[in-house]
Amino acid sequence: MSAKMLSVAVLLVSVCVCFVSFAGAIPSGRHPGGKSRMCCVEVSRANVSSSVTDNKYHEQPAKDPCVHAIILTTTNRRKVCADPTAKWVQTLIANMTKV
Repeated sequence: MSAKMLSVAVLLVSVCVCFVSFAGAIPSGRHPGGKSRMCCVEVSRANVSSSVTDNKYHEQPAKDPCVHAIILTTTNRRKVCADPTAKWVQTLIANMTKV
């Protein structure tokens, strides 16, 4: 094998190793273990209750790197990580769970 072919082979193997090692890293905003659910690493205190579309929410427990949060969907289908201790969040959840 020529030196040029050997260099190309080493380069390709290096690129493959890099892709494999990055695939195992926890991407920002994702749960550990490769799950595709959203992971809140910080919460917003801004009141977005008027923009919430569904009567559904997801409570995320704190598990590093994720923080305790309430995940809501807004009118533009954007996910918002809300502070579960905020009064507006508690009121919104109470209204969602009323029967």
